[in-house]
Amino acid sequence: MVRIVRTLAEGLDPARYRIQALFLEGPGPLVQVLQQASVPASSLDWWRGMRDPMGAWRFWSSLRTQKFAIVHLHFGGRSVSSLARAATHAKIVRHQHGRILEPQGLAPVYVSARGTDAVVAVSQAVADRVVDGPVRVIYAGLPISPGDPPPLRHANAEIVIGTAGRLVELKGMEYLIRAVAALRTEFPALRLEIAGSGPQRAKLEEEVARAGLSTHIKFLGWIDDIGPVLSRWDVFVLPSLEEGFPVAALDAMAAGLPVIASSVGGVPELIEDEKSGWLIPPRDVEALTARLRLLLGNSELRQSVGAAAFARVRDHFNAAQMAKAFGRLYDELLGESQR
Repeated sequence: MVRIVRTLAEGLDPARYRIQALFLEGPGPLVQVLQQASVPASSLDWWRGMRDPMGAWRFWSSLRTQKFAIVHLHFGGRSVSSLARAATHAKIVRHQHGRILEPQGLAPVYVSARGTDAVVAVSQAVADRVVDGPVRVIYAGLPISPGDPPPLRHANAEIVIGTAGRLVELKGMEYLIRAVAALRTEFPALRLEIAGSGPQRAKLEEEVARAGLSTHIKFLGWIDDIGPVLSRWDVFVLPSLEEGFPVAALDAMAAGLPVIASSVGGVPELIEDEKSGWLIPPRDVEALTARLRLLLGNSELRQSVGAAAFARVRDHFNAAQMAKAFGRLYDELLGESQR
């Protein structure tokens, strides 16, 4: 969400649109990230909906202080959109980032567009779960220009597999650990680095220890800037059980990394199987092991697929395209002529 807000602040015409960000779950590092990018950002403590009437009042009051033409929501249910409309009389845009409600399991659910003027989905897979109103797909984009060449990557003495994500059941990290365990004998210099934090870290560390992989697998914790880490990885793996749209894989492809990912949710909309990466069934350790074996033993294949991955992002998932699509949407909502 923060990346989208920052990209729009940088990509939209400043003479037409000014962006402010409000976080509902209290202050945190993301507020500072936007402020450092010169995007006005603030926070309040309201995340329990109408069970917290004082929080609702703070939200309503914060919106009443200025005249907003559009309120673009990345979080919250009908209570948030209803209060936003009552406080501002603005057009309401809901940005749908996923297909599931994690506390309720991994089965996709349907989401209603009622109470909004537009719904934006991060992928077609997510859009297909929106009912009761119009929805359009706007993909995330990275700041890559049309003429940019693939990043230069250098062969390392040891091969490093990387992955990034929250350490929760949804991300399927245990299946990647098991694949690395299966490859340890064939590739004794193989290492795995896991960037991210979450409640499953202790459980995953125990599995690593039981497999005798403590010297082969490193937990990096949460990393704000993943760029320098991507530069030292050779392969990126996304073993998720569900993804609305895989931003971590998008980052890896933009860095010129070959990606192996579970074929779930919006992942196939980003990765063309056997062209700009590989798609495998979720939870399939054998398939993941086989694809890793193919890549780890062939540096030229890693280079060529990584270059194709970069080209895929450059040509279809760049920040300019994303900002232009949102500019068209905002213009339509405000009844302004297209430019």
